[in-house]
Amino acid sequence: MIRVHGATSGNLAGSSMADDTSVQEIWLPVIGNALAYLCLETFSEKYPAKADTVLKKVKFLEGLGVPAKDAAGAAGSTVESVRVLKAKGGKRGSRK
Repeated sequence: MIRVHGATSGNLAGSSMADDTSVQEIWLPVIGNALAYLCLETFSEKYPAKADTVLKKVKFLEGLGVPAKDAAGAAGSTVESVRVLKAKGGKRGSRK
């Protein structure tokens, strides 16, 4: 159990962070998304051919357990665009 001592904001001083669900609901997704982004960047640098498209990046992140919406955002896309790419087999549409 983590206890915060000497905090200047009144509501956290001496409170148990493990029991404070609002803190967990706010910060755990932020930490998870940051770690997923760092993993993606490291993977992209180490294996550029395996992370050269949005779809490959999303598949990598989903393999780590990142939800589709968050994976699409970390890859620089939207969940709807990723859905279309998956339906097309990863091929981009042509503009006319």
